[in-house]
Amino acid sequence: MSFDFDQMVDQIADAIAERALEKINERIQGGMRNGAARSQSIEVRRNGIVKKRDMSCRYAGCKNRSKGPRFRFLCVEHLKLPKKKQDEVLAKWAEKNG
Repeated sequence: MSFDFDQMVDQIADAIAERALEKINERIQGGMRNGAARSQSIEVRRNGIVKKRDMSCRYAGCKNRSKGPRFRFLCVEHLKLPKKKQDEVLAKWAEKNG
Protein backbone atom coordinates (compact mmCIF):
# COMPACT_ATOMS: atom_id res chain seq x y z
CA MET A 1 0.00 0.00 0.00
CA SER A 2 2.83 2.39 0.82
CA PHE A 3 4.36 1.90 -2.61
CA ASP A 4 1.15 2.86 -4.45
CA PHE A 5 0.71 5.93 -2.27
CA ASP A 6 4.29 7.12 -2.90
CA GLN A 7 3.87 6.58 -6.62
CA MET A 8 0.63 8.55 -6.61
CA VAL A 9 2.24 11.44 -4.68
CA ASP A 10 5.15 11.50 -7.16
CA GLN A 11 2.72 11.65 -10.11
CA ILE A 12 0.79 14.52 -8.53
CA ALA A 13 4.01 16.41 -7.73
CA ASP A 14 5.24 15.96 -11.31
CA ALA A 15 1.93 17.24 -12.70
CA ILE A 16 2.04 20.31 -10.43
CA ALA A 17 5.66 21.07 -11.36
CA GLU A 18 4.87 20.73 -15.07
CA ARG A 19 1.85 23.06 -14.79
CA ALA A 20 3.88 25.60 -12.80
CA LEU A 21 6.56 25.66 -15.52
CA GLU A 22 3.88 26.18 -18.19
CA LYS A 23 2.45 29.15 -16.25
CA ILE A 24 5.91 30.68 -15.75
CA ASN A 25 6.70 30.35 -19.45
CA GLU A 26 3.34 31.92 -20.40
CA ARG A 27 4.05 34.92 -18.20
CA ILE A 28 7.58 35.34 -19.52
CA GLN A 29 6.40 35.11 -23.13
CA GLY A 30 3.56 37.55 -22.46
CA GLY A 31 5.88 40.09 -20.83
CA MET A 32 4.38 39.68 -17.40
CA ARG A 33 6.17 39.76 -14.08
CA ASN A 34 4.61 38.95 -10.71
CA GLY A 35 1.23 38.73 -12.44
CA ALA A 36 1.31 42.34 -13.67
CA ALA A 37 2.11 43.56 -17.16
CA ARG A 38 5.40 45.37 -17.52
CA SER A 39 5.45 48.76 -19.13
CA GLN A 40 8.37 49.50 -21.44
CA SER A 41 7.78 53.23 -21.28
CA ILE A 42 6.08 55.58 -18.92
CA GLU A 43 2.78 56.69 -20.40
CA VAL A 44 0.19 59.25 -19.44
CA ARG A 45 -3.47 58.74 -20.35
CA ARG A 46 -5.70 61.76 -20.75
CA ASN A 47 -9.06 61.71 -22.50
CA GLY A 48 -8.20 58.42 -24.20
CA ILE A 49 -4.93 59.79 -25.61
CA VAL A 50 -1.73 58.02 -24.61
CA LYS A 51 1.44 60.10 -24.47
CA LYS A 52 4.94 59.16 -23.40
CA ARG A 53 6.10 61.15 -20.42
CA ASP A 54 9.34 63.11 -20.86
CA MET A 55 11.71 61.40 -18.44
CA SER A 56 14.82 63.43 -19.22
CA CYS A 57 16.63 65.30 -16.47
CA ARG A 58 15.44 68.91 -16.22
CA TYR A 59 18.97 70.27 -15.69
CA ALA A 60 20.07 72.22 -18.79
CA GLY A 61 22.36 70.16 -21.01
CA CYS A 62 22.05 66.95 -18.97
CA LYS A 63 21.44 63.82 -21.08
CA ASN A 64 20.70 61.50 -18.14
CA ARG A 65 17.31 59.94 -17.46
CA SER A 66 15.51 61.46 -14.50
CA LYS A 67 14.18 59.50 -11.54
CA GLY A 68 10.64 60.67 -12.32
CA PRO A 69 8.05 62.96 -10.80
CA ARG A 70 8.67 61.82 -7.24
CA PHE A 71 12.22 63.16 -7.50
CA ARG A 72 11.36 66.37 -9.35
CA PHE A 73 12.42 64.94 -12.74
CA LEU A 74 16.11 65.22 -11.84
CA CYS A 75 18.76 62.56 -12.34
CA VAL A 76 20.77 61.08 -9.47
CA GLU A 77 23.63 63.50 -10.08
CA HIS A 78 21.49 66.65 -9.98
CA LEU A 79 19.42 65.52 -7.00
CA LYS A 80 22.58 66.17 -4.98
CA LEU A 81 22.33 69.91 -5.71
CA PRO A 82 21.04 72.18 -2.93
CA LYS A 83 17.26 72.61 -2.90
CA LYS A 84 17.56 76.30 -3.82
CA LYS A 85 19.62 75.45 -6.92
CA GLN A 86 17.13 72.70 -7.85
CA ASP A 87 14.29 75.21 -7.65
CA GLU A 88 16.17 77.59 -9.96
CA VAL A 89 16.84 74.80 -12.47
CA LEU A 90 13.19 73.69 -12.45
CA ALA A 91 11.90 77.25 -12.81
CA LYS A 92 14.24 77.84 -15.75
CA TRP A 93 13.11 74.58 -17.39
CA ALA A 94 9.41 75.43 -16.84
CA GLU A 95 9.91 78.89 -18.33
CA LYS A 96 11.60 77.42 -21.40
CA ASN A 97 9.14 74.55 -21.90
CA GLY A 98 5.93 76.24 -20.86
